[in-house]
Order: sequence, then C-alpha cells, then structure tokens
Amino acid sequence: MQRMTRYYGQNGNGGGHSPASCFASRLERYAPLTDEEKGFVARMEEAERPVKRGEVVLKAGEPSTELGVVKEGWAVARSDRLNGRSQTLRIYLPGEIIGLPGLGIGHYAHEVVMVTQGCICPFPKDHITGIYARVPRLAALLTAVASVDQVALKDRLFMMGSGTARERMAHFLLDLHERLLLSNPDMGRRFRLPLRQVDIAEVLGLTKVYVNRLLKAFTEEGLIEIQRPYVRILRPAELKSMSNYVNRYEQIDQSWFPSPARNDISL
Repeated sequence: MQRMTRYYGQNGNGGGHSPASCFASRLERYAPLTDEEKGFVARMEEAERPVKRGEVVLKAGEPSTELGVVKEGWAVARSDRLNGRSQTLRIYLPGEIIGLPGLGIGHYAHEVVMVTQGCICPFPKDHITGIYARVPRLAALLTAVASVDQVALKDRLFMMGSGTARERMAHFLLDLHERLLLSNPDMGRRFRLPLRQVDIAEVLGLTKVYVNRLLKAFTEEGLIEIQRPYVRILRPAELKSMSNYVNRYEQIDQSWFPSPARNDISL
C-alpha cells in the first residue's frame, strides 16, 4: 500500500493542477489571513499528489504520521465492511483536511478513498506543532473549523439515526451545498455532485434503488433540479424545514482567538 509520504517534494505546479487554494479560501471565509499565516498554509499544500478514482489515500490501522489537504476531487472515509456493506462516515471536499479530527490517535481509524480523481497535498503531522507554536491564531482557526465539522457530523449522525429517508436526503444535499460554498462563495445554488447513486446510498444508509426513487421524487416536486452531474437547489427553505437543517458553517466564534500580532514566524 502506497502511503502519502512517498510524494513529498513533488512539484507543486505539476500535473496541470490549479494554483488556487480551496483550503485558504475556506479559512479566509472566516478571517483574513496574515502573510505569515498564508506562508504556513502554503507549506501545507506545497507537495501535490495526483490521485485516481478508487485509490486509497489512507489505510485504516497504519501509523498516523501525516495529514492531507484535498486540493481537487472528493474523498470519503469508510467503515469496515459488515455483511458485505460499508458505511461512508464522512465526505471530504476540496479545501478540507483529511486526518485533522484524528490528531489524538496514533493510527488511522478509517480507510479514506477517492471517489473522483483529484489531487491530495500531504504534509507531516509535526507541521501542526509549528502552527500552534508560531502562528497561534491560525492554530485557533484550524481548531475551530475542526470543531464545527465535528458538530455538523453529529447533526448528520442524529439524522441518520432518527430521520426518515426524505429527511436524510434533504439534509445531505443542503450540507454538501453549504460546505462547497465555503471555498466557492459565488457558486450559487447549482453544484456538481460527482457521487454515484451507490455512493450516496452508502452515505445515507439506504439502497441504490431508494436513492434513485428519492432523487426522482425531489425533482418531480420541484425541490431540486438535476442535470447530471449537477444539482440545483430550487427550494432551500422547504428542504431546511423538512430536515431541520442548521447551517453550522456560517460563522465561527472568534472571541477566544489570540491576536494576529502574537504570531511569530520565520519561514
């Protein structure tokens, strides 16, 4: 199994990848970054690894020595198969960090696999140590973002446990849309959904047939519009009411953040 470390030092401009940083865009959605903070963010993305659809980027049980920024494409964290089926625990979108919630454990808890082709930027765990020591406001921002992601994940788990199939689908579409808006605020209500129906079924704990039926019903009811691989949210208020959706990503409490002046860095 190839691990991400093997690709350190790869030319960051190679492979035809866009120089734009969805990761930096996501962070600056909440607070403008100083030049010093941008320097640390850039170092997290300087090693690029092209990845193929279906490729495993983290293997459950291996030593947790690295994290990775998703620069392009979508990845998912999956549970072990039970009775021939696996459960998708989380979807990673461009601009999100793979492995951040697992900093406190020594081995990767779940397999992470690409569901599209894309680009991952691996970086060693100890880079986070430097961020906490030398750019504490950026460290606080990363901590807050990880915390918000965990709260949103708990919302989804609650919906999985108590919501109907329609409520799960409404919550799923709204949550993806809000997360994609973080790194692309001008996207509007139309977004690319590259997941197959079988992938969506694994996220929602449903069958592929049921997912197909739900998407067709949502389209016929005028809640969404589908032009594969794109989905447009037509009536967000009704979807929110249906699923009791709360947008956890709108703002972050920065009242406890240290001042940018406390950053001390020499790259």
